[in-house]
Amino acid sequence: MTQPSQPTAPLVELIFDRLAAADDVPTETAELVLAALTSEEDLTAALAGTPTRLDPRSPTDDGPAERIWLKSVTVAGFRGVGPERTIQIGPGPGFTLVVGRNGSGKSSFAEAAELALTGDSARWADKTSVWRTGWRNLHSPDPCWVGVELRVDGVATPTRVHRAWPVGAELADAEVTVTSARGRHADLSELGLARPLELYRPFLTAAELGKLAAGTQSQLFDALFAILGLDALTDADQRLLRATRPHDTTIKGVRAQRATLVDTLDGIADDRARRTAALLRGRGAVDLAGVTAILDEPDEATTDREVLLCRELAALALPPVDEVTRLAGQLREAAAEAQRYDGGRSRAALRSAELLRLALEQHQDEGDGLCPVCATGTLDGGWRAAAAQSLTDLRQRSVAAQTATTRLTALLRQTHHLIDDLAVPEGPGSEPTVGALRDAVATLRRVPGEPAELADHLAARYPAVVAAADAARAYAEGFLRQRDTGWRAAAADVREWVAAADGLPAREATLTRLKAARAWLKDAGAQIRSERVAPFAGHSQRIWAQLRQESNVELGAMTLEGLNTRRRVVFPVSVDGADNGTALGVMSQGEMQALGLATFLPRSCAPESPFRFIVVDDPVQSMDPSKVDGLARVLAELAEQRQVVVFTHDTRLPDAVRRLDLGKARIIEVTRAEKSVVTLRPGSDPVTRYLDDAYALARNEEIPAEVRGPVVAELCRSAVEAACHRAVWRSRVARGVPHADIEVAIEDASRRVATIVALAVFDDAEKGGDVLDWLGRRHGRRAVNAYQACREGVHGAYLTDLPGLVADARLLAAALS
Repeated sequence: MTQPSQPTAPLVELIFDRLAAADDVPTETAELVLAALTSEEDLTAALAGTPTRLDPRSPTDDGPAERIWLKSVTVAGFRGVGPERTIQIGPGPGFTLVVGRNGSGKSSFAEAAELALTGDSARWADKTSVWRTGWRNLHSPDPCWVGVELRVDGVATPTRVHRAWPVGAELADAEVTVTSARGRHADLSELGLARPLELYRPFLTAAELGKLAAGTQSQLFDALFAILGLDALTDADQRLLRATRPHDTTIKGVRAQRATLVDTLDGIADDRARRTAALLRGRGAVDLAGVTAILDEPDEATTDREVLLCRELAALALPPVDEVTRLAGQLREAAAEAQRYDGGRSRAALRSAELLRLALEQHQDEGDGLCPVCATGTLDGGWRAAAAQSLTDLRQRSVAAQTATTRLTALLRQTHHLIDDLAVPEGPGSEPTVGALRDAVATLRRVPGEPAELADHLAARYPAVVAAADAARAYAEGFLRQRDTGWRAAAADVREWVAAADGLPAREATLTRLKAARAWLKDAGAQIRSERVAPFAGHSQRIWAQLRQESNVELGAMTLEGLNTRRRVVFPVSVDGADNGTALGVMSQGEMQALGLATFLPRSCAPESPFRFIVVDDPVQSMDPSKVDGLARVLAELAEQRQVVVFTHDTRLPDAVRRLDLGKARIIEVTRAEKSVVTLRPGSDPVTRYLDDAYALARNEEIPAEVRGPVVAELCRSAVEAACHRAVWRSRVARGVPHADIEVAIEDASRRVATIVALAVFDDAEKGGDVLDWLGRRHGRRAVNAYQACREGVHGAYLTDLPGLVADARLLAAALS
């Protein structure tokens, strides 16, 4: 099965080439498209007029180019596996089937491989917390670890990924160890494998197959977009969309507010409101200069002294009470501090300090001697030490006194300025509240002379001034509201609207540019998307053609439709040649399972994927026998170039692989005993198993020959019948006979050995009488003896050479196969 070669040219370069070839695309549109494809910053710069920097980046460039194969999976103390077990897988193309009944522990290896490489398991993604708490094996919980060994083409040293959980650790708290030929790594991202694991996820469970085809269309869309290198289109469109929103919102808001303002102005009995509404009414451009001129007209002229007074009172603003109270407290503290330093004593201290300084200089210059002032004292070393300390104390006291005086002076000046600046508007003042304000201010201005008294006066009288001012302001505002037509408030809203409307032309131009860029990118992206998805869709159709077998559903070319919240993957189908829309409404569960595989396999087998292996867990669920055969063929063809590892409890898939003779598929049988002890052994077909069991029994001399004989003969008969079944299936499937018809034919012919052998040899169960002659002529006496022994079964007596009987039966089975 040939795999499609995906385009690898970086998307930005493809867009650039298309823009360069398009003569009808304005330069500013091309600039925005290229900027949106690179980054948010570049788009912002392009909108501001900065030329776009072309920096092509391919979404799939960051993965390694090596071919990586899966060599082994090891599990210990995890899920259904107790003591450590390892599944060895040949690191190269091939088909490995891991089979075992439900509960055998086989899926634990599939989950371990996925968990080791990705850190999670898709099988648990939508499950309850119980699924995430029962991952540690009950019988052998420690040590608990999983690991995979990978082989990279051309590299001798394997890459190993090891996740271990100490006792008591949660699933997310694994200790991860990654080693490769380059040394030790923190995780797989250091090897460039994180992004490829996300894009080309080489793991699939039965639950995921359903999700891929139904219920998660946006997720599948995103996955295919990323694989095809198209996610940059979505990113670019989102950047352009985010850039349009503020402009679009502002434009719509300004237009909506215009109509609201007209309604408001129509209800105001003011000539200015009437004229402004006339300019705003309609849908055409607004004369913003004319509106501004009306807004700038002076308020209604009035000589009413009461109105003028109320306007001044409404605008009156006084310092808050707590701020003035804080000032009074600071003034009180400064007065007390200055009081501690008497002014006269401070001056005396300064003179004493100066005298001591001169005496110290005298002693410095002349040495020990009599005091030049009193002529009785002696200036010596002891005196000098005491005098130096006294000088320091005097200076500190003087500095403190000066600081306290300076602070007090500043606070007194600030207090007087506060009181003097309390301006009460002049006017008739007939309203009692206005008179109360004037009285309160007058009382405050009767300031005492002492600073401490002034502080107490300010703290006691100023709150009354503020209370009186609040009452007067409330009166003034009420008075003005009774006289106001509503123009003032409306004018403020109109002025704000004019400021916003003034910027609309620039916003509308930017919005037009952004919409043009989005429209062009949408059309170009649809063309590129179709070109890139075509080989991918073709691969899916070829896989579906093998999987559908006897289904009457014909799958058309898969397409990606929509963007953003409406993105989806469409699977067009026809039923018996009639178009039936999309696949999801007509497919059975088994067909949906097959569709999921047809979608998943091309994704995991993309040529750009570094992973040459595919791990599939339980893909056969809900499939009828014909689709199982189709799946076997698909997987076998993939295994010619890829490493295909399938875990299944359904024996139909390994039976189909053997029956259809699809190459050397390796089968590993998994069994689980008590205490979660898992055993791995090479699998065998039913013919071999029956004959091996018969031979072992034939050689067991501890059992009497008369007991062994009938059982050995019955096992040989079962082997011959299994060989006949395989031959019938192979020949009839090759001729296109429906599976149901084959099953009926085998069931009818299996009543007697002669009829089932005749069906296998002659394709006709009625020719049982010709079997002996055919065997004698084609395969000799040994084949005839084995055939007759199988016919007689438990009624015959084979006491002489039981091992010889098994050898003859092996020859007969090979002949019939």
